[in-house]
Amino acid sequence: SLEPGCMVVIEDGRLRTERFARPRRPAHCFFEWVYFSNVASVADRASVYMCRARSGELLAEMEDQPVDADSIVVPVPDTAKAAADAFAYRLRVPCVEGLIRNRYVGRTFIQPNSSRGRSAKSKYTPLPEVLAGKRVFLIEDSIVRSTTLAGLVKRLFRQGGAREIHVRVAAPPIVAPCFYGIDMSTLGELFAPKFTPRAYNGTPGKAMLAKMAQALGVSSLRYLSVGDLERCLQMDVGSLCTGCVRGRYPTRWGNRLMRLAAANLAAGRAGRTYEQPEREA
Repeated sequence: SLEPGCMVVIEDGRLRTERFARPRRPAHCFFEWVYFSNVASVADRASVYMCRARSGELLAEMEDQPVDADSIVVPVPDTAKAAADAFAYRLRVPCVEGLIRNRYVGRTFIQPNSSRGRSAKSKYTPLPEVLAGKRVFLIEDSIVRSTTLAGLVKRLFRQGGAREIHVRVAAPPIVAPCFYGIDMSTLGELFAPKFTPRAYNGTPGKAMLAKMAQALGVSSLRYLSVGDLERCLQMDVGSLCTGCVRGRYPTRWGNRLMRLAAANLAAGRAGRTYEQPEREA
């Protein structure tokens, strides 16, 4: 793994590492561990698998719902499986495959609007033989727009026959777009900002969670906080880019684009994140 500002040079059959720029404060995208990276990867000396497993353990520590003989843990395949296994192990609840993923459907949150809805509907198949009559703890890696999850919850109830669905998210709420290359959509299309109070400190409160659970049609909803990322990744949160979960970015232009996005949303231009308001034109 290369440190920022370094390059690998292969010359005359020899390999060496050279520094071409002085290092600044790092701001590694935390979403690499939560979602993007292969589960067997290691980034900045932090194992992706172990980070996801620790997120499941933290979710289990904060669990406040009753657990009985009809309770099961179901991961949303595939990136939530490590968190679900650790969550289930801590609570001593069976972790089962109540959802089968369609391998021909890719990651839906970065797909265009025209195809995202169709893909979300065909992405998973609920198994009623596993889900019927159960209190389901559904473990998800993150919620971006909620398109996939909202449709999935309906199918778990109607097709799967689940008695209750308690969604547990192994990441903080996504409250802002990414302006550094990841298509997390515009501010108006994200799920969490509609429920986020102005004085949001990175920890979702009970009132916020209750409103979000009602909107999704689930029995309860829990997220990790921004502060929990330090325990999951075992690194200082100050060395991470947490713009999408805080609304505050590591660069001046990231913060400026966030202000423009908020102004466009307030002016009814929610789908045009980068357009400057007339007073700033």
